[in-house]
Amino acid sequence: MDKNANQFLCELYRRMPVDINGPYLNLTCGQFHRKHRFLFEFYEDNYNSLLPADPCAEILDVGFGFGMFMVFMRQNGYKNISGVEYNPIQAENAKKMGFRAEMITDLPEYLKNNRQRFDVIHASNVVEHFPKYDLIELFDLLRDALKDKGKLIVVVPNIAGIRGVYSRYLVLGHETGLAEVSLRQIFQVCDFKEINIFSSKIKPRLRIKNIIMIFFQGILSFFVRAVDYLYLGVNRPNCLGMYLFGIGTKKS
Repeated sequence: MDKNANQFLCELYRRMPVDINGPYLNLTCGQFHRKHRFLFEFYEDNYNSLLPADPCAEILDVGFGFGMFMVFMRQNGYKNISGVEYNPIQAENAKKMGFRAEMITDLPEYLKNNRQRFDVIHASNVVEHFPKYDLIELFDLLRDALKDKGKLIVVVPNIAGIRGVYSRYLVLGHETGLAEVSLRQIFQVCDFKEINIFSSKIKPRLRIKNIIMIFFQGILSFFVRAVDYLYLGVNRPNCLGMYLFGIGTKKS
């Protein structure tokens, strides 16, 4: 794996400014969930069918940021949640919330040292930060860190989405753009089974902003699908949501 790419990624997020007095820091899990309730709607809309049945499952959140996914999992009764992050302030904040959080400088090395440990690995907005030529090794390491029948959940910006090009270059650390076919391919070549690729969705809520978003997203999707049908035919993308979910199971 390219050491220069990893060093750049680590240095970028280590230096990334985080407001120590910002609204996402220095909160308990309960305070975080109550204060930023709307942020958790994305998880509620998309994750319920993906969560493990065992509340004692070993779950790793890679690149947890402010810890929203870990808070969501704890609020849903999961007990064994840990996370790794490049940013020291975010890592310390997660520890204050009671999570097993660790600041790392090399994700591949961390995965090598934790083989067959986790039931679920969650990597949201992570793999697009690695160069394309590193993805096979990265997914191999993620698979090896799972127990037998463990599940990998990857969430990436959808390059085929309506704002796909913008999401590809949204932040300095983005290295790779993925669509449904290329995301499925990386799961396949790294020997995952029961692969499922789908778009993120927004469920209707009685809120003006939510209703407007769903309305215009529906109109835009209709026209994009019509143009895709004319220009691409059977090769047109099926997933047009803002994010792509990739799910794969490790089987010996």
